[in-house]
Amino acid sequence: MAVGGASSGAGSKSPIKIFANIFISFIGAGVLGLPFAFKEAGILEGIVVMTLVGIISVKAMLLIVDCKYQLIKDNRVPTKPYDRDDTEAREDGLVTKVKGREEVMNLLDDDEPEADKGHKNARLSVDLSYGDIGHHALGHIGRVFVDLAILISQAGFCCAYLIFISENLSSYIPKLKLIHWLVLLLPPLCLLTLLRQLKSLALTSLLAQCSNLLAFGVVFWFDFEHFHHIKIHPKNMSIKGLPFFLAISIYCYEGAGMILSLEGSLAADIRYKFRRFFIFTMVIVTSLYISFGAAGYLSFGPETNAIITLNLPKGESEVDFAMVVKSFLCLALFFTYPVMMFPVMKLLENYLIKDAHKNILKGNLLRVFTVFMTGCIVLVIPNFANLMALVGATCCTMLAFTLPGLFHMCIFKGNLTIYQVIVDWTLIFLGIVGAVIGTIDALQRLHSSAEEPSLPDIFTKQSLNATLASALSSSPLP
Repeated sequence: MAVGGASSGAGSKSPIKIFANIFISFIGAGVLGLPFAFKEAGILEGIVVMTLVGIISVKAMLLIVDCKYQLIKDNRVPTKPYDRDDTEAREDGLVTKVKGREEVMNLLDDDEPEADKGHKNARLSVDLSYGDIGHHALGHIGRVFVDLAILISQAGFCCAYLIFISENLSSYIPKLKLIHWLVLLLPPLCLLTLLRQLKSLALTSLLAQCSNLLAFGVVFWFDFEHFHHIKIHPKNMSIKGLPFFLAISIYCYEGAGMILSLEGSLAADIRYKFRRFFIFTMVIVTSLYISFGAAGYLSFGPETNAIITLNLPKGESEVDFAMVVKSFLCLALFFTYPVMMFPVMKLLENYLIKDAHKNILKGNLLRVFTVFMTGCIVLVIPNFANLMALVGATCCTMLAFTLPGLFHMCIFKGNLTIYQVIVDWTLIFLGIVGAVIGTIDALQRLHSSAEEPSLPDIFTKQSLNATLASALSSSPLP
């Protein structure tokens, strides 16, 4: 969820901090749509698909890390000793840069046993972004693919936040429609997005993460508290719901574009341990995804909303606990919005504005325009689940499956085993097929949801059934 870069200086050696960085990067608003996704696909299918997506996503993300070290091994990128302290966090939340002279080290350093090093280059420090990997694999077009996918997916996450906030607040103030909430939300978000330093949002980002975790925990509690109130026969499997669930599940692994930043946040001399930290954390994250989605659907059954917080019962006491939870989540996502927009702004400035650090006015106008564009997208696609599915099927699938397999194949060209070739082609195939099927399904859902409001209430299926039943009951039988 958060967008973080590699730590400046020596990096982190604390297992708790490393675990927290990875965990927070993958726990976002997407988890709130999982119960609805389980409703669409079914319990058994949801568990199996989420598990497989988790395994494949982790494998694919680790291939990007392998690509980084292959580039170092081939002397294709400059490196520096890990005990130098001349690093500085670059303020785009994606990578770090090196100040001063860069050195190319001897890559066959035998000072420590291979078994202790993991990667041969664990004692070397080099900071690359996902886009850098794409550039080395496919040239400029590779970087463009990555940047475009990151730009659209991050902007999509921000749009989902706006929908979530407006829908949850509208449940308490129904007189205010989506357009009214956007008028209230977008101006302050524009001001926050004008901040050029990611560290300026550090405090609000920390508060947002704490609010998220607290709210998710309370939603879990509400799920199990509501368990005994409803008797349902849960859907086990639904092939029709597979494309939708697949897109949502990939969306949930929204931290895929940050894998190198997470790896770079470790101290250079322990980066060989990143793989075990990452796998351990992702097992926990995937387990939480499955339990949260399944528990939400089993609790509310056919009544499960696209956003699970809309199912929370309004409190009958003086303190409306459900409202407190929704408020915490809305506040958290409000302050997460400018953090998620940070890489979007930097990428747009790099491509559209020459010397962006000097053209502050142009940069400000671009930022304001981009924020208001997210509002326009929300007006066109006001459904949280459908937007998640569309972003997941297009950009997230590319970042999580297709590009890792393609980049790994290009960078390791001539050095791949048969198993590695099969893995790469499998990732590419799954990414392309998943993107096509998921995008078609998402567009069909968008088309269906767009048609429903256009009909007068008297012509809806429910109203016709009700009218017909009323007429039959009131008319005398011959």
